[in-house]
Order: sequence, then structure tokens, then C-alpha cells
Amino acid sequence: MDPTDIMLVEEVFPPLPETPCKSPAVKQRKVENSDTTFLTQFQELSDLIKNRSDALEKMVKENTKVITSVKDVVNENTKQIADVKKAVEFVSGEIVDVKVRIDSMELQVKKIDIQSSEQEKRLSHLEGYRRRWNLRIYGMQEKEREDVRERVIQVCQQLLPDAKDKLPFVVDTVHRLGRKRSAGDKPRGVIFQFTSRFYRDAVWRAAKDSSFLRSNNLKIAEDLSPSDREKRNKLWPLVEKARRENKRAFFVGGRAFVDGTEIFPPA
Repeated sequence: MDPTDIMLVEEVFPPLPETPCKSPAVKQRKVENSDTTFLTQFQELSDLIKNRSDALEKMVKENTKVITSVKDVVNENTKQIADVKKAVEFVSGEIVDVKVRIDSMELQVKKIDIQSSEQEKRLSHLEGYRRRWNLRIYGMQEKEREDVRERVIQVCQQLLPDAKDKLPFVVDTVHRLGRKRSAGDKPRGVIFQFTSRFYRDAVWRAAKDSSFLRSNNLKIAEDLSPSDREKRNKLWPLVEKARRENKRAFFVGGRAFVDGTEIFPPA
């Protein structure tokens, strides 16, 4: 190499300083402090994990107890539901049995109602038939210690003079109707019974157009049962209308006839 070149190189790259006799002291790392911090952090993390683990284990145990308790409750409820189901099935069976009995009883009640209705009709008919032996008289003044039977016989003899001698034997029981009233009140009616329907009907026919009864303010009527009286009240407008039309209309007990044909109240 040319000396000039060497000089140029030295100018560009100056020479390094001389190496000292001893190497400089090497700086020591603070290993001990770093290790202590790491260990502390590791211990804290370990403690945290342990605490979390204990808490989780405790929660698991508590949840296990709760689940076990809930399971027991569910089992108990299941048992109770099964018992209730059995009870409901038993009650349902009883209800079905009771319903069958009720249906049977309803049929029996219907039969009894029909029989009762028939019995009432028969009793009403018998009562009406029995009352056809009776007549009633209204307007007869009451007297103290009166012989009401003798007075009734005298009225009947005025209506049937041809049977004057027979009437004392065919007029049976006679009595006033209801309780005795105060003086001045309207006199009570009298009911009297015959032993013969022939004479009873003869007196009834004679009483319809009797001038003797009108002049003495007396009135003779049939002895009607409550049911016959109710029937007559319903039939009376029809009978009255027929009579205004000059038709032959009359009653027999609780029945009404117009020109020989029985009529019935409107439905």
C-alpha cells in the first residue's frame, strides 16, 4: 500500500485508545429483588387461586345440598301428586256411582210424581163426587139455640112441596160454616147433606128459579171442592158468553157444558 494511502486511512479511522491494564468492573444485576417480587406475586396468585377454589368448592357443596333438598321436595311433591291422583280417581268413581244413583232416583221421583198426580186426580174426583150429595144455603139468619137442620128442611119443603113428608128423612147432617160471628155480621152459610142424590138434585133444580128464595134473600149453591171452584172460575167467561148467545150452558161440578158439549178453558 502507498504511504499516502495509509495516512488517508488513519485520518478517516483514527486509532483506538489503548486497552487499560484492568477490565472495568462488571455491573451486578439485582437478581435477588426480582426473584423476591416474582415469588411474592406467585404466592399472591396461588393464594387467590386457592381462595377461589375454596369458594367454588363451598358453592358446589351448598348447591349440591340445595339440589338434594329440591330433589327431596320434588320427590315428596311427586308422591303427594300420586296420592292426590289416587284420591281424585277414587272420588271420580264415587261421583260416577252417585250420578248413577241420582239418575235412578230421578226416575223414581218421576214415577212418584206421576203416581202422585194420578192420586190427586182420583182424590179430587172422589171429593167432588162426595160433595155432589151436599148443597149450601146462604142468607139464613142466625138465631140463638137454633135448630138449623129443621130450618133447612122447611126451606127444602117450600122448594119441593110434593116431597114434604120425605125430606125430613133424606136431609142428613146440617151445620153452619166457619166460626160464629159477632152480632150484625153477615150470617154464616149452611151446608147440608142428603142421603139420596135424587132428592138432592131435585132441590138443586127447584132452587135455580125459586121465587121463594128470592123473596127471602136466600141462595142455594153447590158444595164445590177448591179444585172444582178454580176450574169454574176459569170456565165462567166461556159459559157467560154462551148464555149471552142464547145457548144452553151449565156446570156439572168443575166441568162446563155448552149445548151438551163439554168445553175447556183456553191453554
